[in-house]
Amino acid sequence: MPSLDMKGPYPLTPAKVDEVVRDRSCGNFAIGYLKQDGKFVVRYVGRADSDLNAVLKQQPTDVSTKFKWSYAPNEKTAFDKHCKTWHDFGASAQLECEEHPEPPKGTNWKCPCCDFFG
Repeated sequence: MPSLDMKGPYPLTPAKVDEVVRDRSCGNFAIGYLKQDGKFVVRYVGRADSDLNAVLKQQPTDVSTKFKWSYAPNEKTAFDKHCKTWHDFGASAQLECEEHPEPPKGTNWKCPCCDFFG
């Protein structure tokens, strides 16, 4: 079973994002919901190349939407984790993010899981 290795889940509200994601750094996130048994179901994975707090607050939400998150030490690590979680959690077949994650602008990084180049 794949692991997100992220903190949470938390309600996806601006107040909760401000409370738990304090540093304005790069990082990764997963958005989903909780099943009745408490299991977090991943619907979307993403990343922020500079300000995870701001990117999370731009995501669509409703009252049942939850998020998990983690900081990354740099953009390359965030990109690699974004690709890995996208593949691990079903890629376009199961996630609402249908397109393969793109590397940051100005880079030519390759996906660590497949031969995808942005």
